[in-house]
Amino acid sequence: MAKFQLYTIVAPCFIILVCLSGMETGGKFTWLQRDRFDEVVGKYINAIKGHNCAPRSKADMMMRDDIVTQIPKANELLSKVFYSNRSVLVHMHNMALNRAFFMSYILQRMNSTEDYSIQPNLHYLYMSVTADINANPYAINGSSIVFDQDVYYPNWLTNLDFNKTIPLFGVKGWRKDNTFAQGNFIREPNRRVVQCQDIGAGNNKNYTHDGYKMNPWYDFWLPDLDGQEDKSNKFTYSVGIRYSNVTGKFIKEDFDVFNFFGPNLPSQSEKDIGKMPVRFTVPYFDCGKSNTWKVSAVAPIVDFFPRYSNYTHMRRQRFVGVITMDTDFMKIDFNPCGVSAGNPGPSYLAGVARCKDHTGCKAKSGKGYGRGGYICHCKGKYVYPMDIQGPYDGKLIEMSTNEERANSFNCIRGDHYRVLPIVDQNADVTVEFGVANINTRKKRSLLSINETDSVHYGSEKHGKVEIRERETVKETIKVEFEQNQKKKEKKKRKKRTTDYGDRSEFDQMRFDRMIRIFRQKVSINKDNCKSVPASSLNLPGDAAYDVENQFKFQGATALRLSHFLSIFLETVQITDNFGNLRGGGRLHQDHLFGEVLANVMGDHRILSSGIFFEPYIFENTDGTAKELFGPYAFKDRGVAKAIDMAGLPRKYIFEDWYQNIKQSWETNTAKLKKHKMNQLVRSDAKGTSSIKFEYYPIGYYAPKYEDGLWSHPKFKCDGMTDNWVMTYSIPFFRRDYVAKKNKFAGVVTVDVPLDNLEINQCPMAFSVANAFKNTARCHKSTKCKMIPGYKYSRGAYRCDCKQGYEYQFADGKNFIEGSLVELEYEKKVKGLFSRFDSLVCRVQGGATAVAVNYFSVLIGMIVSLMMSR
Repeated sequence: MAKFQLYTIVAPCFIILVCLSGMETGGKFTWLQRDRFDEVVGKYINAIKGHNCAPRSKADMMMRDDIVTQIPKANELLSKVFYSNRSVLVHMHNMALNRAFFMSYILQRMNSTEDYSIQPNLHYLYMSVTADINANPYAINGSSIVFDQDVYYPNWLTNLDFNKTIPLFGVKGWRKDNTFAQGNFIREPNRRVVQCQDIGAGNNKNYTHDGYKMNPWYDFWLPDLDGQEDKSNKFTYSVGIRYSNVTGKFIKEDFDVFNFFGPNLPSQSEKDIGKMPVRFTVPYFDCGKSNTWKVSAVAPIVDFFPRYSNYTHMRRQRFVGVITMDTDFMKIDFNPCGVSAGNPGPSYLAGVARCKDHTGCKAKSGKGYGRGGYICHCKGKYVYPMDIQGPYDGKLIEMSTNEERANSFNCIRGDHYRVLPIVDQNADVTVEFGVANINTRKKRSLLSINETDSVHYGSEKHGKVEIRERETVKETIKVEFEQNQKKKEKKKRKKRTTDYGDRSEFDQMRFDRMIRIFRQKVSINKDNCKSVPASSLNLPGDAAYDVENQFKFQGATALRLSHFLSIFLETVQITDNFGNLRGGGRLHQDHLFGEVLANVMGDHRILSSGIFFEPYIFENTDGTAKELFGPYAFKDRGVAKAIDMAGLPRKYIFEDWYQNIKQSWETNTAKLKKHKMNQLVRSDAKGTSSIKFEYYPIGYYAPKYEDGLWSHPKFKCDGMTDNWVMTYSIPFFRRDYVAKKNKFAGVVTVDVPLDNLEINQCPMAFSVANAFKNTARCHKSTKCKMIPGYKYSRGAYRCDCKQGYEYQFADGKNFIEGSLVELEYEKKVKGLFSRFDSLVCRVQGGATAVAVNYFSVLIGMIVSLMMSR
């Protein structure tokens, strides 16, 4: 009988268990449905590979134009915040513009018969694209300099008449996988090998034809045969240069002004993508070259054409070629969240995130083209269960089973939300005291009495107070205020902790130091910098915390120039000659002036840039060595200028940034890494075939980004930059053929503005060198998180509720802005009405503390019944 009763209880419960458990016959992951992400993978990424791309049509190897979104535009770089998931695209944009400025400048600068032989030669172009790639191992995977039909005059072909063009010429480089290369014993790719070739030679060489695979970059500006829109598609740039032939003296005091045509400079209101100086291709398969899916940033090269002609009235500024910078499509982040203000459409992949209805979606950086690159956070008026530390990771959601999906990743509806009080921030405070209740003044804010003018001693309610009594009261309050302040300071010295960040005395000192740094930075400008002590022009090094990450790509621009100089000075000899290919040659001073000018013109975050040679290393075209040579470019009210720093009275070799690098590398170059360039060149002037260069591969040694040094913030009071800057310095090297080793040859620098640095006030470990750490005023119920996009300003953080707490205001957010916290604290200190004490998270309510899991409750009921039997 007992067994029968037990069965009658257990059997129905088991049936209910099966129904509520969500068991499905289709498997554990049937909730996952195919979407647009899977469509792109199946149609493009998995379908087209290097071994089967040749017979495919061009349309099959080009994706939709709305797959890669939030493309950087030149006229938005100063006004729009581009977050870390688009930093690589911004760098590609700037590097393409950099090389377009250089090629446009140098071709027009050396547009004469006398300069024909010293124009950038074959070595220069091949080594330039190699440096672009090797200096950016995780950002740029391909680089090209490609010319249109019959516009390129090669000064390196000995069997071609002067003033003759070749049909096609384009240097293309891409990163080569050297996993199984000879000498790579660990069988791991080191990302230091570049394959380069002239794509205008060999089979299938006509990249101007629609059937070429692949050339989506060609049609943006080429061919440029109609001059109707020259004024709207090209822009005239003016640069000034001061030369020096003797150390400590310039040739003349004025700048030599040179005007040249370059890529367009659109207005801020320009909407036409065709007017931008840089455009991005759709994702395409680079068939026959790197055999990977690429996205390219493309910028045009401008030159007068025809170049060498007595009929100057027939010449016009013309797009003669393009610069491309490539990156792997699989490394580009996409935003899987729905279309919104932070994810504007059209976006083909928008909405593929799998957040639940009561959670909001936010994309994560660094995930590339893969599932789970997002987080799901609770929307307003919803909270995480007490035992969950949010937000929910998209990768875990994508891997969840049917049961996990149904019973997890939930948010709970909260209750009793209130509105944050609205207080007039500019209102004066009036505090009234009566004689009958004079002792209650201790309970009031003595600080506000001392700071406020509108204080009344007495009222109609308590009777009139004589003037002498008012004075007595005022003096009494003043004395008690001073005594109270002393007591407070004494108490703070013993233990200075509050609910707002548990701020110790040391942290308060750090906050005061932060304020001093801000004041010092604001007080120095170009008008008074020469009259203040030298110590006032320097800030401590920890005031530039995280500069190496936030300005990584500006440092990589200097590294790119270091790589180019190193490969040229280590591998090129002046007398090199390779049959019909003229090699060798020297670097010309106008080449290097063009390089530093391109650095400051191509990136608005680079204020100045320079190349500084060791004494007697740089040689003139006649073979004589200059004692010093230091081309240095800067921006003067929006105009790029350059000087030879050798002409200044003080020699640059005595500057601290130069000495620090030299001392590190003068006697020991063992840390340098070897890089390679595999070079394929044309066999003849017509480009009948491609052959290996006589030196194949070409190896050189160069530093990596971490080998450079960032300086502390300083005000550069030199009459040129005149701004608070941080300087990145990186060495370059030359080959000493007598000693048979590489030697230190000089330093490349870039200066970036301190105003563009984003500070972090959140708590950090004691060992972290950050002048602003632990200065955020988040309440102990919250945790601090930095907000990117705010340039060198206080309050660039948010206070998120900790686990077990919930946001208590009905304003559509789930965090407290740091800027609001800072503002309300300042009002509180000044004795004004403040909402500072309200900016906290409340303890999570009992009704919403734990999510009800009916499945678990039912199991508990069954177990209890069975045990009771």
